[in-house]
Amino acid sequence: MLLLIFDKHLMFSRSDGKGGLISYYYYDAVTWAVVALALAWLTWFVVRRYLRARSLRRQPRANSRAKQRVLKRVIKIKRELSSTYLQPGFSNSIHAIGIGKLDRSDDYCIQIFIDDAKRQEPVVTALPNAYRGVFLELVVMPRAGFLSEASPGSPPKSEHFGQGIRETQDVIIGGISGANTNLTGESGTIGYFCTRKSKLSRVKEVYLLSNSHVFADLRKAKVDDSDLIMQPSPGERDSNRPIASLVNFSVLKFDTNIDAPNYIDAAIARLWTRQLHKPLIPLVGAVKGYVKKKDIEIGETARKFGRTTGYTEGHIYSIYLDIWIRYERTGKSAFFQDQFLIEPAFPNFTKFVAKGDSGSLVVDANQNAIGLLFGGMAELPASVDRLQTAEPDAEIDSDAKNMKRIESYGVANPISEVLDRLKIELLI
Repeated sequence: MLLLIFDKHLMFSRSDGKGGLISYYYYDAVTWAVVALALAWLTWFVVRRYLRARSLRRQPRANSRAKQRVLKRVIKIKRELSSTYLQPGFSNSIHAIGIGKLDRSDDYCIQIFIDDAKRQEPVVTALPNAYRGVFLELVVMPRAGFLSEASPGSPPKSEHFGQGIRETQDVIIGGISGANTNLTGESGTIGYFCTRKSKLSRVKEVYLLSNSHVFADLRKAKVDDSDLIMQPSPGERDSNRPIASLVNFSVLKFDTNIDAPNYIDAAIARLWTRQLHKPLIPLVGAVKGYVKKKDIEIGETARKFGRTTGYTEGHIYSIYLDIWIRYERTGKSAFFQDQFLIEPAFPNFTKFVAKGDSGSLVVDANQNAIGLLFGGMAELPASVDRLQTAEPDAEIDSDAKNMKRIESYGVANPISEVLDRLKIELLI
């Protein structure tokens, strides 16, 4: 048997010029050796990539498998509700549906977000308390918008919030001002650094990560030579200069039905080699890993550093959020599916975001990336105290008085979705 496996085979013969023949053979032993080496290299490559990817992911918490089975069912039910209640024209009040947890309970509920508690819309008043065994909770929440627009160089409205970085930086870091040169008068945030996935071992170029509506001019469908990333943003008072070239961005769909949702608002730009950079975020540090979408937990800490508000903290309030987001630059709205919502960590932080914070990287308590911030409510409530100890409005009925209210919140793409769809890895 071994003789058959390790036999030799004639390849071809030629004359030696003296009436004889010179024969050339190939040997099975050599072939098998080459195959074995190729398989060994392929196995090493796959295992190495798997172990690296595993080491960069935050591991699921205890008892997560049982929770995942329950969560999958709740997600399916939420999508059924979204397919009806979030269709354009169905409701003038409902603008988002997500998954949260009941107070003092570990049970999931489906959150129905309405923009005005005073509006007695029949669709809202007719909502049942539960649907297919899952409790429905009404939450009052002002409508969300993209957060790239900002008054040139305007300071935060309250000294309570950390000052963002809007000046020219010799060394580029995450969380500072930066945007496409064509976005005149607007500002956004450079979130962090990444590399493009490659099957070849080579020196990888460094890219900047932010939102499409920060790094790209959404009026254009393709990237061209004019798409340069300025630092600081074109809307800042400080002089700006180009530091990177736009390479890829997720094309956003506006004013469509919910059967064609957006999943990410993300873009990458190649950082020019002469530009110094350091992979860290102020008051956060270097990113250590990332969290998969299915492992993001309701109630866990979320932190970010953005161009406008600087460092803020919050908590995950809703996961697998379906929501309509308005883009003031065009006056149109885009529907996003399976996002997550962050509420500010009262009382230390009365807001999580402001305009200009779009593109900020959101991390957990241990510096693992959770998401990419792109939308939310930017205006500070007239009275922060009202959110916690407010006297009920006399014009609101008794049911509305008991509704929860969310303000000054942020909306983010799950970072694992961004990494998968753009085929990138965070620089770690």
